[in-house]
Amino acid sequence: MSERLETLQRALAEWQLDALLLTRRDNIAWLTQGASYYVVERAEIGVGSLLIFPDRVWLLAPENEMPRILAEEPLPFACEIGRYPWYGSLETALAACRPARLGSDAPLASTLNMEPRLPRLRQGLNEDEKQRFRQLGREAASIVEEVARTLRPGISERDVEAAIVGRCLARGIRPVCTLVAADERIALYKHPVPGTKRLARKMLITLGAERLGLNVSLTRMVHIGDPDEALKQRIGALASIHADMLQAIAINRRWQDFFAQIQQAYRRHGWPEGWREHHQGGPAGYGCRDWIVTPDTPGSIAADTAHAWNPTLSGVKSEDTLLVTEEGVEWLTRSGDWPLIEIARDGQRWQLADWLILPLSS
Repeated sequence: MSERLETLQRALAEWQLDALLLTRRDNIAWLTQGASYYVVERAEIGVGSLLIFPDRVWLLAPENEMPRILAEEPLPFACEIGRYPWYGSLETALAACRPARLGSDAPLASTLNMEPRLPRLRQGLNEDEKQRFRQLGREAASIVEEVARTLRPGISERDVEAAIVGRCLARGIRPVCTLVAADERIALYKHPVPGTKRLARKMLITLGAERLGLNVSLTRMVHIGDPDEALKQRIGALASIHADMLQAIAINRRWQDFFAQIQQAYRRHGWPEGWREHHQGGPAGYGCRDWIVTPDTPGSIAADTAHAWNPTLSGVKSEDTLLVTEEGVEWLTRSGDWPLIEIARDGQRWQLADWLILPLSS
């Protein structure tokens, strides 16, 4: 029996549940360490469910989906199988084994909504997950940076998106969030969905990448020719803010105290209200962000977790994913081949992504 399953079964007693139904892709991936049961790429809800009892598990899926799930998806524990016709419903399948007090991570009649509790239960990565995270982070960074080096004036945002998506899919990576902004769109929109705008002088590229349930996020900024002094100073100030945020990471530090440090970092570097303009990120794992950290977030920083922080100022953004362990902070979304700004903080040296400057003419 898997350790994850035992954790969930112990939680049933604490939550006073007879059973818990998991159908969301992130929770299925966490419990099975990689399965997702999805068909529609963008759907959060899969085509199969796991019904967790204190002493057994049921795998529920339509008859037309079950063969592939059993043949190709990870399943690290024994399951009883519950099939139902494609024209039937999950509620029909549950009728044969439905307990009196049932929780669910997805909307379902006569169930208790347990989804808010599950992201915190998912905290804590094992060694296999850490290794998978490292490989995914390196590959995602390499993809974005390879595409960034090909940029030339006149390329459209959608052309850049297509190049990134193609490289991701070839490596079995799902590009769950691809943002691209050229020139003035960088400052105009915090989440710039790619459009027809063509590059003149500068571009922002963001990738949220998932494989086997794990998620990393990164942003890179590219400039054709030298940026003006104001842009150089702004990305330098942003790197300093990001370094201060990373320096404040400490296991068991309350999230509210950590966010107060974020606010102080913006104030210290001349942007006292800058933190209000966009979210700053949060812990990542089986979600792009398991939750967004705010001034009121309860709980504290846990060991063996991934974080994706994205401090932002007008026209510039700094974003990478990292691993937090008892030994310290380890970058995940780094290829080793990108210009970096180095900042010292209390004996610690932080390296944050700088502008990639490309020649004015190829």
